[in-house]
Formats: sequence, C-alpha cells, structure tokens
Amino acid sequence: MTRSRVWRGGNRIGSLIGAAAAVALVLQTQSPSAAPKHCGDFLARVAELPGYPDGIVLRKSRVYVSGPALGVDAGGAPSEIAVFHGKTGEHLETISIQGEDLAAPHALTGLTVDADGRLYAVSSQLGVLRLTDKKFGKWKQTVYAGPFPDLTSCAPGDSSDLCAPNVYEMPPMPSDITFAKDGHAYVTDAAQATIYRIPPGGGAPEIWLQSAKLAGYYDLQGARGILVSADGKSLYVTVGFSADAPWEGRIYKIPRVPAPKEDDVTLVHVFPNFEAPSGLGLGEDGELFVALSITSEIAVVKPTGGELGRFASATNDEIPLDGPAHMAFDGKGGLFVTNQAIPSGLLDRFAVVEVDVKDRGYKNHPPKPNLP
Repeated sequence: MTRSRVWRGGNRIGSLIGAAAAVALVLQTQSPSAAPKHCGDFLARVAELPGYPDGIVLRKSRVYVSGPALGVDAGGAPSEIAVFHGKTGEHLETISIQGEDLAAPHALTGLTVDADGRLYAVSSQLGVLRLTDKKFGKWKQTVYAGPFPDLTSCAPGDSSDLCAPNVYEMPPMPSDITFAKDGHAYVTDAAQATIYRIPPGGGAPEIWLQSAKLAGYYDLQGARGILVSADGKSLYVTVGFSADAPWEGRIYKIPRVPAPKEDDVTLVHVFPNFEAPSGLGLGEDGELFVALSITSEIAVVKPTGGELGRFASATNDEIPLDGPAHMAFDGKGGLFVTNQAIPSGLLDRFAVVEVDVKDRGYKNHPPKPNLP
C-alpha cells in the first residue's frame, strides 16, 4: 500500500522544527505546490522495545528493519531485525542479535543485503554481522567485520590513523553500510569522522578516509548515511550536524579510490536549518533521496547538488513521517521509510511508512562477495 504524500519544492514543502528538536534527536539516538494525495497508510508498526527502527532493506517480498538506533535506551532488550511482508505488512519473524552486553549501550543501525540474500547489519558493539537464513526461522549469525576501534581525538597537527579528526572525545558510533559491486563494504562512523572499508569476504575494518568535513559538532552526529553512486565511482555521505556549522546538514561526494585525501571530499548540498540529513536512497536517474530527521521530510537532490523538491506527510495520515531514518525503494514507485519518532516522542509512531515518490529506484544489483 502506498501512503499519502505532499510534494513541494521546485514543485513541492513541510514545516521546520527548531534547534531544540535537533538536540533532542542526538540526545535520544541521536512554484505552486501540487495537491496532496490521500491514498494509503503505513506498512507496519515496529515494537516499542527495542524500538527506534533504523536500517531497512527489501529482499523479494520481505522488508527487514534493524534497531535500535544509536544513543537510545533499548530497555535491556537485545538489538533485532524485524521482518515484515512487503505487501501486507504482516510481521513474519524477529531475528534477535546474540552476544551483546545488554547492560551497556547497544545499537543495530545500517542494514544491507548481498546477491544471495545474506543480511549485513552494523552493530555498535560487535561490528558488521552477517546473518544467513538457514530456513524454518533459523538464522546463522557470524561476525563479518569488526568490532570498530575506539579512536582518540587527534591533537593539533596529528595526522595519525590512530586518532580521529573530531574535537570531542566520543566512542565509535558506526552508522550505515553500503556495498560496491566489487564486494568492498563501506561503513560510516557518526562520532569519529571516519569511513571504514571492509574487503570482499569480510575481515578487519580498515580506515579508508578520515576528514574533519565528516565530523559532527561536539557530540552531535557527523557522518551518517552512505551509498554508492550510479556509476560506482563515488560515494555519497550525509553529515547530520557539521562541526563548523551545527545548523547545517551536508552531503559530500568522495571518489571511490584506494586512498582518498581531504581535498577529494567535495560538498554537494547543504541543508541550512537543523534538518539533520540521515539515510540516502538512489533514484532511477541517479537523484539522491534524503531522509531529513528533524523536519520529517524526504528531500530529492540532484547528484551534482541542488534540491528538486520534497515529500511530506498529508495531514490525515494515521502515522505521518516522524523522524525518518533510512529508506528502501519498493521497485514500484514507493519508498519504504523507517520512522524513529524523535520529533514527536510518540512511541506508537515507530513504524515503516511508505511514501509515493513515483520512482522505482536505481537498479543497483547487490554484489556476491567472496565468501569462505
């Protein structure tokens, strides 16, 4: 079912929420308009514990949703992947993560899939987990990469790979993951201004890029969403609250070369008013669909920069967009979006909603990594 939406921008808009809501997000996780269409509802609600759904991926008729997000209180519940039917929204099963220290902060954030249907989930404690369906509700959990290192903040003039170019000392906050066609995986760290690369088949995360441009403002989140460009030659990365201007969220483009430099990190787009860009999706023609966590909208940005418009909820939606985090195209013109409900604080809005974007998404086939 495709949910209601309002398009604004070069042709469509939504309301802004102030800076106080931006801080609340991090503390907990952290021309004329067209007439709105009222044509559907949310796909499924997500359980309140652990709550705060984050990563999302679609595989055949299944929608997989990871959680909880970074920086929230999961109430001692283990992280999990909830599985829903992509058409009916029926809850099919829950994949509970094993081996976490439930007394300590834990999260399950970015989520992706390979060509054989194996899931890859980013765990704040354990690294990147690979989950293989063994049928009959049995899933095999293995560590594909990690855990991620806790880097100290760099002293002035220090360019060592053993430190992070952020001014505020923070533990690792691995956020999102994307695969390139050659099997390399890339993972953002929202607290340490770092992107890690993982070799095909898995292994220890390698520091691929560190840049002050990817840093957040003190303890506000920096590098968040990540995806590979349509031609496979670049990565796009969102920064939620830029270190030098916390009211700005940004999108950067980075060439996918073996060892990128600071000057290779080029600015594509700026969101100027505490909008906190998070997850990314790639449209049919290479446009960037961007979840705006604070304003609860989906922006559409040209790959070279410049906003084309936005999708916002209609006033009569039972569950509107509310702190959208990540997204997955359904291949039929709709966009599945995870709702973290940070702006409203209403836990019954933890959900997967579907936005009618009239875009099937770019046909970027997942890789088949070299596996042991």
